[in-house]
Order: sequence, then C-alpha cells, then structure tokens
Amino acid sequence: MSKLPTLSKNYEFQRVYKRGKYASSKTLVVYVLPNRSGKCHLGLTTSKKVGNAVARNRLRRLLRENLRSLYPKLPDDKDIVIVVRKPDDKACLQSIGRELNGLLKRLDLIRE
Repeated sequence: MSKLPTLSKNYEFQRVYKRGKYASSKTLVVYVLPNRSGKCHLGLTTSKKVGNAVARNRLRRLLRENLRSLYPKLPDDKDIVIVVRKPDDKACLQSIGRELNGLLKRLDLIRE
C-alpha cells in the first residue's frame, strides 16, 4: 500500500475551496485547483455531521482505497479536495468509487 501525496495544512485546503472549481453529488463534493508543484495532491475531509469517528474513518478509508486505484489516471498538476457531505449507511467500496469516478469525469480530471 503506497501513501498518496496529500494536502495537510489548513491554508492549502482553504485555497482550494476559495479558488477551485467543484462538482457535487448526493454524498460527495470534489474541489480542484491547478498547482505548480508538478504532482497531484489530495485532501479528504469529513465533518462531524457524517457520524461518529468510526463512521467518518470508514468513509475516509473507502475513499483512499478508491483514490489509490484512480491516482495514475489523475493529472499531475492539480490539488484535489474531497468532502464527504452526508452520511450513507449503505456506502461500499463500489458505490463510493462510482460516485467519485463520475465527479472526477465531470471535472475532466480522469485520463482514459
């Protein structure tokens, strides 16, 4: 399991929120902003509205696993922040993957 390059500082997330483009669905919002580092950085957030710590961490693990498979298809010069919007008790790896894939295609981020 390789570690993905991530955004970690609050100001990095705020920059993507304020200046980036976004696409949303029922349970996810994806923000994207070009960067100059030459590497795609990812950020994941889940609010306390999603549920308790166990539920939030489960959704983050599912998102990270989907992102590991999609990372080679993503462009090299983008910062991407994914926000879990609403709790979904029926969320599984495939359903989150389909939703994430659709949002990334809507933002023209996936290279085929």
